[in-house]
Amino acid sequence: MPEQIAVIYNPSARVGRALGKKKKVENRLNAKNISYDLYVTESESHLIEIAGRLTDEYEIIIGAGGDTTINLIAREILRAKKRNKLGIISQGSTNDFARGMGVHKLKDACNAIAHGQSHPIDVGMIRLGKNEEPYLFLAQASLGLGVAVNRYVDGWMKRHTFVRKFHAIAQTTSGLAAIYNSFKNKAVPMNLQLQNSKETRTIDSSLLIFNNTSYFAGRFQPSPFASPTDGKLDCCIFNSVTFSNLVRTALQIKSMKHLEENKVEILQDNYFKIFSSQPFEFQLDGEIFRSESEIEVSIIPGALDIMINPEMLKP
Repeated sequence: MPEQIAVIYNPSARVGRALGKKKKVENRLNAKNISYDLYVTESESHLIEIAGRLTDEYEIIIGAGGDTTINLIAREILRAKKRNKLGIISQGSTNDFARGMGVHKLKDACNAIAHGQSHPIDVGMIRLGKNEEPYLFLAQASLGLGVAVNRYVDGWMKRHTFVRKFHAIAQTTSGLAAIYNSFKNKAVPMNLQLQNSKETRTIDSSLLIFNNTSYFAGRFQPSPFASPTDGKLDCCIFNSVTFSNLVRTALQIKSMKHLEENKVEILQDNYFKIFSSQPFEFQLDGEIFRSESEIEVSIIPGALDIMINPEMLKP
């Protein structure tokens, strides 16, 4: 196992609940005889500064936090172009990327780090214009309800800190409220032009997801076969136009009946373009950005080396 390992720990992940898990993470790493240097972040800008600096000092950088934490570290690794290996210790609310990599549980994450095995994965990319720096994502990008729920739940949890110990229930309840309000206020469905390598078409979708892994919003797998190693993105088009229809579709996802009944259409490609007559927001691994009219969504094959659970490599 290589010696040069840095752990970047974000205590603010999961609305601050990650702070209370720090000692448990340290104990597990020590139990696996993993030699590492720990860096605890104080803010998002501090996290970015640390990650950028450590790419020169460490072969392996471990992110301990949620999807946004991991994504921010990944961007600095990619910007440095030194092929640092990225490890993941889940401390967030949904941990979609960690679930897709088979390292959502702490024991699996530490096993991956201890074994030292890595695997190149694809990275998603969104461009707003030719002269602007692209936005990168690991798990997924989304429009519509993906943005509305993220914004509403994050704000609600910060205002109601007393519910942190009931995090899962509070997250689900506030998420449903966000979805209901979005339909009630006619924020969704969105009318969009969707283009890929085969066609350009008009869609009315309440939720549009570009999946690089199979998970979305924690435990949902709307595109169960999406993979970060196939050189493609799975575009999931949710056709539900009412709150009740969407809830029914969500309940069908576990059994994959949402695919049988054509409630969710999946297009697989390495390039998409979204046009809208109105400005819109999009979400990347927990971060929200804005476009005035269009975005290009594509994939960078094998761009990032990820510390992977050895079990994931078995045939």
